Amino acid sequence: MSARPLVVVGAGPAGSSAAIAAAEAGMAVTLVDENPQVGGQIYRQPPSEFEFDPGQTEDAVQSRGRQLRQQLDQLSERIELLTGTQVWGIFDDRRLAVIRAGCCQFLDAERLVIAAGAYEFVPPFPGWTLPGVWTPGGAQTMAKTMGVLPGRRALVVGTGPFLLVVANHLHQAGVQVVAVVDAVRRSEVIASLPRLATSSCGLLWQGWRYLRRLREAGIPLINGHVIVRADGESELQEAAIAPCDVDWHPDPARVRTFSVDTLCVGYGFVPRIQLAQLAGCRLKYSEELGGWIPEVGEYGESTSPAVWCAGDGAGVAGAAVAELEGTLAGLAAARHAGFLEKAQFTDRTRRILRKLTRLRRFRAALDRLSRVRPGLSSLAENDTVVCRCEELTLAEIKEVIDQGDPTQRALKVATRLGMGPCQGRMCWPGVARCAAALTGRPIEKLGALSVRPPIQPVKLGDLAGPNSPDDKHDS
Repeated sequence: MSARPLVVVGAGPAGSSAAIAAAEAGMAVTLVDENPQVGGQIYRQPPSEFEFDPGQTEDAVQSRGRQLRQQLDQLSERIELLTGTQVWGIFDDRRLAVIRAGCCQFLDAERLVIAAGAYEFVPPFPGWTLPGVWTPGGAQTMAKTMGVLPGRRALVVGTGPFLLVVANHLHQAGVQVVAVVDAVRRSEVIASLPRLATSSCGLLWQGWRYLRRLREAGIPLINGHVIVRADGESELQEAAIAPCDVDWHPDPARVRTFSVDTLCVGYGFVPRIQLAQLAGCRLKYSEELGGWIPEVGEYGESTSPAVWCAGDGAGVAGAAVAELEGTLAGLAAARHAGFLEKAQFTDRTRRILRKLTRLRRFRAALDRLSRVRPGLSSLAENDTVVCRCEELTLAEIKEVIDQGDPTQRALKVATRLGMGPCQGRMCWPGVARCAAALTGRPIEKLGALSVRPPIQPVKLGDLAGPNSPDDKHDS
């Protein structure tokens, strides 16, 4: 059994760029992704079996996704593409446990790039478990890649430029978007424009185009408001928002309701760090970058030997930053393997590092605007379910906190918080903020999620099934 020279997990902007950079340097690369096609969330494509017209002309984002796919195709002799492949564990010496085509396999990696991406953060609030309440990305995926409308009338609520992207996609797909609601105040946005413009006029102009399309469609943008509840008997019927202060505490005396059957709620993103944890990477907490992230160096090198982390899974910063980070990680892996001399490596990375510095300044300015603020922790009421898998309410969490230990480990032992199918990915970011607000402790003192394989649900039949006979490297 021989190990792959380089395995890249995640075929989004960062992972695809890492694979391309390493392959162009001469390496054999194995690119793994759980989705049927490459692209990640932002460059996601309809399944090849689907035939429907998304009703959209190609924009800059879609064009860039197409270019990345073409580059991967051109390097197919060096890039082994394993789509539809679920990584459920990483063991000693970078041994990856995967499920592929209903078979359990192991991939041994001499070097490993983890580009696992991020998922959306939804703070618990009354009614957030009702059918009809979505994350913005989930609703976008339904409309953009599956050809299914999530509903007829939608309210898009949260913070950040992704709301504008999703609202535009839903409108073009035929959904009536009644409003886009951003927690950031208009005055804060205006005050940040000079800093954003000096860092990246291109990205700022791209955001302006999305905003202009909303205005042309007659979709209002409501700033300085947050979601407070969702109402309905068996499904969503109404959504309520309220103006908020600078820390996003809502004013309950000024609630405004909308009659909708679809509510998209997303207050930023949380890095997917589970694979990095299993690979032994040391973590640190960064509020601006989404929470717990692996510690990485200039080229994405982690504290675990021959493991690099790139993209939103190493700190949420958007697709443009993710591509550059992925390219650096791919080049660093190629340099580690001896495919690039020091002078070549320095020459290829110098311009990337300069561009990355400029983009990170833009993201830092944007993140200061859209960072999650303490008021969101006040949305949940005592009877609000905060852990969906185990059906735990905020009152049950408070009982344990009142006993003096609000840490993730203590809550998990006492209540089973985070022991359901999502393993805490959905509940812990919100519960941690509630616990920090209730106790006055810094959120990083409460701990990151503890993980162990399998990091996501797998079928026992797949684990017990035979290995794939068509791959001599698997065992």
